[in-house]
Amino acid sequence: MMKKFYLFVCPALLALSSCSNEANENGILDKTDAISFAAYPTKSRAVGADITSDNMKKDNFGVAGYSNNAIYLNKGTNGVEQKWDNTSSTWEYANLADLKFWPENNMDFYAYFPYTDNATFAAKNNDAGNSTVMTIPNVDCSHDVLFAFAGNQSKQTRVPLTFHHAFSKIKTLQIAMPAEGIVYKSGCQVEISSAEFIYTKTKGDVKVDKDGAASYNVAESNLTLKETLSPSRIINSTNTSTNIIDYGTSSKGYFFATSATKVNEVTGTGALMWDGVKANIGVTSELSTSGLVCLKLTCKVWNGTSHYYVGSADKYGEVYIPLKGTYSDSNGVSTFDAGKRYIYKIVMKDNVGFTDAGDPILTTILFSVNSVDDWSDVTVTITL
Repeated sequence: MMKKFYLFVCPALLALSSCSNEANENGILDKTDAISFAAYPTKSRAVGADITSDNMKKDNFGVAGYSNNAIYLNKGTNGVEQKWDNTSSTWEYANLADLKFWPENNMDFYAYFPYTDNATFAAKNNDAGNSTVMTIPNVDCSHDVLFAFAGNQSKQTRVPLTFHHAFSKIKTLQIAMPAEGIVYKSGCQVEISSAEFIYTKTKGDVKVDKDGAASYNVAESNLTLKETLSPSRIINSTNTSTNIIDYGTSSKGYFFATSATKVNEVTGTGALMWDGVKANIGVTSELSTSGLVCLKLTCKVWNGTSHYYVGSADKYGEVYIPLKGTYSDSNGVSTFDAGKRYIYKIVMKDNVGFTDAGDPILTTILFSVNSVDDWSDVTVTITL
């Protein structure tokens, strides 16, 4: 099996500005010293799709600011809402009553998108007993989520905010059956009714600490990333390649990153990925209960006539495929990183995958020659 990945890091760069709701002596709103916002053209997310700086303007984001380690720019325990103004082409306060002026001290800013995710903020950003400053709660991975941090900011026209994606994403999953492989030549057919990335996490909280680094608080009970296919997909000698998942830039396919290292300042769940080695599953465990991240296909595999290797004529079975490994084409990966979209290509060349126990689905009937009996000479003497 071979896997291919193309990783696209899509941070969004925004700038945060402020306004003042106080009028000058002429009764005109004076924004000279107000905390103001602007946006710059780099990538992020939007409603119903992966966010870009353009489609982000269709929705609003929230931001909170801390002065002298105490919250200063806020709306209760929530952030202040910012909206895109088409007339001025800038980010402005959705409600002028929330507007604040710059204090004498430098400020730290924490932001999130979309605003409707209702992030909450701590009263202080230096509380030794609680390192979490911003919490985006009960995220179900049904849409792209962004967060940003700008620390130690002095008075300026607009505070720049670089937004990061909080999640990983599966962009496409393709399965191919190359003509040079044993699977193709043997006449095998594979019918797939669903694809599931088991032990991925899709529900929990995104937490951002005082330095702007994010981590997850994953729910104990959560859904994994699964796509049910209707109609089912069939791969055979006639149809040698098919897209099982094609989320593209739509708002589907998001889940919590597994990586335990910081990528875009996100610490992952630390989940391990199955590497295809049966011994690494554990003596008493099976893949379905191992806690290891891998791909599970609900499918039928048969020889093109009457014999089924997986499932039966009227019932689907399960095939497991490892997501971690060392491959000669250097496309093996061991983690899902935040801000990266993964393009998987599963090549069913000499096999179609593994059982729940980690054994290959297809085991070729092979032969070896143990020995060839020696000839025994028989001497026959005939005397006439």
